[in-house]
Amino acid sequence: MDEQPPAPEGSDIGPPTTPSPQTSAPQRSLLDAAIDQMLKENPDHNDSTYSSESREQMDLARTLHPHIECASGDTLIIVNFPHGYASCRWEDWSPKRFRVHSQRLLATGSKVFASLLSPQAQSRFSKRMEYTGESYSQRYIIDLTPSAEGDDLAAQLIELSLPPGVRDWWTSNERLGISPYLVSGHDDYCPRHTDVYMDCMKTDNYVQQDLTLPGRPTLLPTLDLADIQIPESRAIDDYCPIRHRANIVRLILATQGHDIVLNSAPRVYTLTGIANILDCTNVVRDSVCTWLIAEPNTSFIDINTEVTFKIGWTLQLANITRAAFRILVAEKALDTLSSLPPAPGSKLTVFGRPRVDLPDDLQTVVQYAAHKLSDRVHQTLADMRSDRFYELLGITDYRNLIKVGEIINNCIATMQKANAVTFSGEPPHGIIRLNELLVLHTTLHRKLLEYKDEMIQKAINTPPAVDAERNFDRDRRCYVPRTSWNPTAYIYGGFSDKQRLLMPHFWETLAGYPNDITGPCYPAKFLNEDVISYNYQLEEANHYLRLADRSGMAPADFSFDLYRFREELDKALDRYWITWTKPDLEAPLVRTNHIVLELSDDEFQYLPLWAGGLDDGTGGVFDAAVPDADMGPIGPGPAYHTGNTVATDASSMSQSVNTPSEGSTATLTAGRSLAAVFSHGGPTTTRDASSVGGSAVFVTAEPTAASTATLDDDEDFEFDDSDEIDEEAWSHVEEPL
Repeated sequence: MDEQPPAPEGSDIGPPTTPSPQTSAPQRSLLDAAIDQMLKENPDHNDSTYSSESREQMDLARTLHPHIECASGDTLIIVNFPHGYASCRWEDWSPKRFRVHSQRLLATGSKVFASLLSPQAQSRFSKRMEYTGESYSQRYIIDLTPSAEGDDLAAQLIELSLPPGVRDWWTSNERLGISPYLVSGHDDYCPRHTDVYMDCMKTDNYVQQDLTLPGRPTLLPTLDLADIQIPESRAIDDYCPIRHRANIVRLILATQGHDIVLNSAPRVYTLTGIANILDCTNVVRDSVCTWLIAEPNTSFIDINTEVTFKIGWTLQLANITRAAFRILVAEKALDTLSSLPPAPGSKLTVFGRPRVDLPDDLQTVVQYAAHKLSDRVHQTLADMRSDRFYELLGITDYRNLIKVGEIINNCIATMQKANAVTFSGEPPHGIIRLNELLVLHTTLHRKLLEYKDEMIQKAINTPPAVDAERNFDRDRRCYVPRTSWNPTAYIYGGFSDKQRLLMPHFWETLAGYPNDITGPCYPAKFLNEDVISYNYQLEEANHYLRLADRSGMAPADFSFDLYRFREELDKALDRYWITWTKPDLEAPLVRTNHIVLELSDDEFQYLPLWAGGLDDGTGGVFDAAVPDADMGPIGPGPAYHTGNTVATDASSMSQSVNTPSEGSTATLTAGRSLAAVFSHGGPTTTRDASSVGGSAVFVTAEPTAASTATLDDDEDFEFDDSDEIDEEAWSHVEEPL
């Protein structure tokens, strides 16, 4: 252990010791904290003394001069800034030295702060201060200046580099009507402060258009992305060393109880990344949550979904994470269900939303859930197109119809057995009636299935209604410029049948058929004549059905009630519609109404426990079901090995004299080669153990009747001690893994 450094001259404080964290106050709910933060960060717009400019200036003053706000404490914080970078006040960023309380740093629960306050780390900091000739009077020193080189710098560049959607989110003030308090803040390196405009700069060929709809004027884009020219003052770098360091200062100030001002997406993203690096995400958790759910800024979730998912995951914001997860999984499932291969190198979703890369662990979660959703869509469509459709929906009259069909067949069989054919060769009158009823029963059953198929296919083929398509298009214009625009109807036209099940209007259209009396799939239009004919013939043959076993069915259940059928079908399809299109969203998603966002527990299971999933960190939730085998796998990997399988190349092995003849094709043992079988004893022909691996011993299978034996009957095998396997044959036998 390092020797404890002496206390600095003039200090009455002893050697540094790691402080214990203060007793934390009782935890409040995230909603309460978010409301409090929102009240602080969203002042009354009618307050003329509080503008976004004054708010930004107060935050800038604290960040430029933290030693004024933090003049006491037992810990000296050091953040060095590079020279030559100006702030919004045309004041150069200079190295920061300010005091904080170590107890408050440790109260965040950060392992990083605990490590930096440890005796070992403090010894290194003290020696560095002595080397530079700086004096200090505080018990602890923490230098939070980011690394200038090495792996740490590379990792921080990845963590803190801004995605394009975050960098340009300031345009949402004019385009989407989002408050400048939330999105219009300047970057910390701001050499052109007076040139940073609130509104967007238009291109030379910009022509103002009416992009509003009645009832939704404030929620729609008032400016197309293609008409925006990014001015130089707003073209900030993906990574900025000043932005990095200034937000370190803000984060440390927040640990001491100072307010966090989140006035731009770059600041939100950077503070989240720094809090993650310093292991104190709880410091910014409430503030970031407030920023994301402050309407209409919730559009950030719909448009920058990968970024939101990463932020929610980093800060363990369950509702934000689940809401973004819904969008990502549905979009990925649409790709999976497509009948066309994805465009190589495409960074856009099928509906044109720009994508950014997720970290590998988050991408894995989305992919697994998307495959689950795709499987559910596959199964749902297969069930809907199967003959079990009405049974799965629980339609009473269809189940009764199936039972009546069985009774009719039983009656006919009984009468044919009990009544001999007349001398003229004509069957009895009752059998004639029942056969006529059976024909009508079969016809009605076929018409019901045809009606089901017609209804489903029409719903699949029906494009969104004009009003719905207009709303979908308007929402998509929030992130798709007109230069790369494709209408929703055009995109829908290229979808596979399975993809269309992930469009909410399919379920809405399907659910509306049973009650749409003028529509193309009203039940009476398809079934009325067949139902009338069937019920009439049923009455005619009722006398012959009385003697049959009715399986507890009431007389009224024999006839087909078309009205009751329509009512039950309507309720069942309504349940489908609600199940697939009416999710209980965790956050308002106003720009993704064109995609089904209802996920089941099977999809959510891949989320961590804190987000309502089943992933406990062991990775067990991602393990696929292992296939049954007589002997267990001997190792991990995509292939499944029993440990005793010897693979063969049938085409090459067929030339060996030791290969069984074509007449002896029975499998000796399940899952094993015909050319080599594991032996429990007896004379053997062996390979050198070093070339085969392990202690397995193999024998050749004789092309005789004995080849039908199994391992359970080893005594039936006969072996020829003189049998030899040449090297050429062995060269075609793969060694066990």
